[in-house]
Amino acid sequence: MVLQESSQAQLRLRANSPLHDAQTTFAERIHSAVKRSQARAAAFKSIVAAGVTPRGLNFDPTIELSTKASSFQSPVAAAPGGYIMSISLGTPPQTRTAIADTGSDLVWLQCAPCSVCYQQPDPLFDPRKSSTYKKIRYFSSLCGELPQVSYNWGYCTYRYGYGDQSTTQGDFALDTLTLTATDGSTQTVPNFAFGCGKRNQGTFSGTDGLVGLGRGAISFNEQIGSLIGSKFSYCLVDASSSASETSPLLLGDAAESTGNSLKAKIQYTPLIRNPAADTFYYVKLNGILVNNKPVSGIRSSDFALNVLTGQGGVILDSGTTITQLIQSAYIPLLTKLQSLIQYTQIDSSQIGLDLCYDLSAVANPTFPSVTFQFQSVDLVLPANNMFLQVDDQGTTCLALAGTSDFTIIGNIQQQNHYFLYDVANERVGIAPVDSCSTLKTRDLSAGSAKDEL
Repeated sequence: MVLQESSQAQLRLRANSPLHDAQTTFAERIHSAVKRSQARAAAFKSIVAAGVTPRGLNFDPTIELSTKASSFQSPVAAAPGGYIMSISLGTPPQTRTAIADTGSDLVWLQCAPCSVCYQQPDPLFDPRKSSTYKKIRYFSSLCGELPQVSYNWGYCTYRYGYGDQSTTQGDFALDTLTLTATDGSTQTVPNFAFGCGKRNQGTFSGTDGLVGLGRGAISFNEQIGSLIGSKFSYCLVDASSSASETSPLLLGDAAESTGNSLKAKIQYTPLIRNPAADTFYYVKLNGILVNNKPVSGIRSSDFALNVLTGQGGVILDSGTTITQLIQSAYIPLLTKLQSLIQYTQIDSSQIGLDLCYDLSAVANPTFPSVTFQFQSVDLVLPANNMFLQVDDQGTTCLALAGTSDFTIIGNIQQQNHYFLYDVANERVGIAPVDSCSTLKTRDLSAGSAKDEL
């Protein structure tokens, strides 16, 4: 595997976003991403331990939807540690930029007036300027979907926390969501539930909020599930890309038709149900190959989900940056890679990663190939999905970390791959893409493929 440079951008999504401000070095942002990823894993562990009633159906590859879904899209761009998308709420619509997160459910924006708010690139969402905004009653079923709520003069207020101690608090409310179709038209969805955040703090700076894309009832995709046939997809551009380099998050039929039109055939792996946590997208990982050979010491049982306790398993998560590999698999993989890579290893303690090399004098570095063997899908990871150059001096590090209890596949390993979440059929489709920034959207309802980028 050879490290490649990022491709050029063709669409724009807030090119001057503060998320791409060079006030911090890339190495500093990677170090922060490592700490956030570790904290996120700890938070996931707490959620699993608490236990949540699952939703959905068991995997059946023969199921076909009886109704045709519509097709919508939003541009997605890289940000330090994650990815951002656009969302439009209110009447008239107020369009904002928010983190796209498959590891949580709540959709929320910072709202005016705000008691404690971080700096964001756009004006605060102002419910007073929306004719369709209304607060949700405390005793409503929607209020009961939130993990932590309070009674405020008959209305539902929420507090929602994330693994790195970031939190949002405010009014749980309804407003009109405006979706952009793949043909450029728009469609409104009334009574969309979201958090109107009045006290927000943590690592959200530079965005206007967060879009939860998890499996819970209040997530973005679940609320519009009947409209999009419970299907959505994304193709994440390189993590080091500028804000102007984007790819589409697709909702509905276009997600499937685009996946079916890719040069590399899309392959499906079943979603696995965890009785203790219905928000997360669990998949089955059978093993890891290095240079097409199984890594000695890694067993399929290392990745098994115990459905009785909710422990273990493998989660796909767009909100985690650095993949958190269970220690019993991480140590053998780390040892194997160290034995094969002959470059000068350097101290990586300041970065927070375990395996870093000095490649300042290496013109075209090569690395062993790594393959994650999911059930029915081999995810072959190019060098850019395994190793990150973290500074201008050629310091390059393995983008993995060890953790206990379970494994989280983060967004570095997902970049430049097409991921189709076919929740109605309890499966995830995966296919490699040369460059997500040049992905062509195919909407069969429009009759042709479109270069949306």
